[in-house]
Amino acid sequence: MNTELMNEFYLLQQSRSNAKYLEILEERIYSPIQEANTKMTSWMHKRGKMLMKLETKTQIRMKKIRKKFLQY
Repeated sequence: MNTELMNEFYLLQQSRSNAKYLEILEERIYSPIQEANTKMTSWMHKRGKMLMKLETKTQIRMKKIRKKFLQY
């Protein structure tokens, strides 16, 4: 009985330490990486939208310039 209790206590400690290890792993490694990925994805999305708007404006201006050039 005493041995069984000691084994049970040992298993309980191991399960707690494993959960604590996973919690530390989540807190110190996975969360910062996820935050960095979110920020980077957001930044890339914003930059892509900005570049697409710039491309659209450039195309519109080029059409206007071509029209003026063809009129002369």
